[in-house]
Amino acid sequence: MTLKTMMTGLAVATAGALAAGAASAQGLIDEIRDRGTLRVGVAEGPPYQYIDPATGDWIGLNIELAEEVAEIMGVELQIVPGTWATLVTGLDVDQYDVVFANLFATPERALSVAFTDPYDTYGFHVMVRADSELTSLDELNTSDVSFAGVAGTVEAQYPRELFPEARINELVTDQAGVGFTSVLSGQSTASFVDPGFMRIFRAQNPDAAEGLKLLNGEDELLKPVSLSYAVEHTDQDMLNFLNVFIRDRVANGVIEDLKEEWFDRIANQ
Repeated sequence: MTLKTMMTGLAVATAGALAAGAASAQGLIDEIRDRGTLRVGVAEGPPYQYIDPATGDWIGLNIELAEEVAEIMGVELQIVPGTWATLVTGLDVDQYDVVFANLFATPERALSVAFTDPYDTYGFHVMVRADSELTSLDELNTSDVSFAGVAGTVEAQYPRELFPEARINELVTDQAGVGFTSVLSGQSTASFVDPGFMRIFRAQNPDAAEGLKLLNGEDELLKPVSLSYAVEHTDQDMLNFLNVFIRDRVANGVIEDLKEEWFDRIANQ
């Protein structure tokens, strides 16, 4: 075999590999368009995505954005309900094309899925009773302080990481807002609470909210983490498309406006 023949064969093989790679990279978008539906995996997390009790339909910030993505792609939107425990693994078994939820983009999860650019950021305040002598986060790492947190949640996990000397009151319940009750009753000294939930609580329970204070503002939230959508690592075409969509909607204030609108809607229910 001559050198020229070898080089020609190499060029053909390389071109073929590049063409195959390009076809593979366009796989998910083409598949969605051929199918005519965009399948998005969700789990309940108001106001980002939740079931309207009046209609049984899924609504929320992420549902609106998913509808817009489907419209841009020229396909119908199909909501595929899941659970928080199985939401990421559902991508592996092809239950849906994209996870559209308020999903924490963590390094550990990034080993399993490819995360989009963040569309929002999530973190925690620490709340105590308004008459508490505590005035700063620096005073929390002591056995005199107890944190309320539902067993198995980050509200119970994060205080252990950040304030290892404090005690944890692990509460076994499905009731939302149990941290507020525990702190207000004096059962616990403090509790983690995200800004959205605090906003809703203040709107729905203004008198009770007067009995609480926050030790950190929104500019110093604890354990800040990005909220992102997720696809499989091989679906780079879809990942690129979603990133361009998110950057555009963030830059133009669309997502921030929707967030305000949906949090207000929940707060005023």
